[in-house]
Amino acid sequence: MNQLASSSITGVSPLETSEDKSSVTAENSDAFLWNVRPLDNDPSKSWGVFLAAFLAFGVGTLLFHNVVFGIIGLIIILGVSAEYWLGTSFKVDSNGASARTGFSLTSLLWEDVKRADASAEGIKLSPLGNSGRMQAFRGVFLKYGSNREAVEAAVRRWLPTNVELMG
Repeated sequence: MNQLASSSITGVSPLETSEDKSSVTAENSDAFLWNVRPLDNDPSKSWGVFLAAFLAFGVGTLLFHNVVFGIIGLIIILGVSAEYWLGTSFKVDSNGASARTGFSLTSLLWEDVKRADASAEGIKLSPLGNSGRMQAFRGVFLKYGSNREAVEAAVRRWLPTNVELMG
């Protein structure tokens, strides 16, 4: 199990995972959905995130003598840490794979996948055939959470036959 994130999944089978915070239901037989929220495994770190956000609010307000700049600082800190406290929702279906954190959506159609690399944290689906400088900025990274086997099975189900899951 990944110690950095808890997760809940919705997918093609009604089995239960071993985590108390995880749940699985069968809503749509064509899509596999799951959530990974690092805050659930270590809520003590949330104090640091929110303290930094309010510190940015205070510094912005005091330095510029304007509450608007304080609010901008607060929003920036909360925005860049949204993956930690909001979590990320992942979806794998017959069309492709996607990851959503707040308003940010990253998706990739299966027909555009040229490379799939598995690591200890998740699977990186890339539209680039070769590894290189741009690989980190292209594609979708699907974090496992506590659902490694289920995520790998879902990706293998729809991964194009000309692409092999490496790793």
